[in-house]
Amino acid sequence: MNVKGAVIVGVILGGAIVYSIPFAWQYWQGSYMSQHMAHHGMQGAGMMHDEINMPMLNGINTTQDEVDDLKALFNTHKDIIRTVTLIPNGIKTITETDNDALRPSLVNHVVGMIGRVENGDNPHIPIQSLMLTPIFEDGESITTEINPTEKGVEVIQTSTNQVVVDALQKHAAEVSDLAERGMQAVHEQMMSRN
Repeated sequence: MNVKGAVIVGVILGGAIVYSIPFAWQYWQGSYMSQHMAHHGMQGAGMMHDEINMPMLNGINTTQDEVDDLKALFNTHKDIIRTVTLIPNGIKTITETDNDALRPSLVNHVVGMIGRVENGDNPHIPIQSLMLTPIFEDGESITTEINPTEKGVEVIQTSTNQVVVDALQKHAAEVSDLAERGMQAVHEQMMSRN
């Protein structure tokens, strides 16, 4: 039997409801999207996120400090200055800010995420980029150099795995977009998955 011929049978109060797989998938996708849109307060004129609580920043094992750092980065994303240089086997990024109050969150986030990659400890934050999957899965193939700068941090990451190199380069571009546009960039990334 192929997938198109398969059915899902649900028993409700002694009766049976039969749905085709495609119908059930469309229903689930519609239900998920309705919940997603309700959660984010998406109504005709635009999309509004819960900018105070930011529940989509909580991963499976994120600490409150990590979530607070992410909130600070999103709330003051326009204060972040990024320079990305693509090198044949990776990236060189400089991420800085003139905002003295933001700088500790910026540095903590960069160093903390690199530590998570080195330990294979994917936090599975709901809004995180799909580009992080190959980075976490093959983090041992990444060589990282972290250098403090006067206003932030320089990171050089290289790999012999071309899939990881591609992911590092794409993710670096995504982070620059986040610094530029904040939650709007995140929302567009998430919507493009559906």
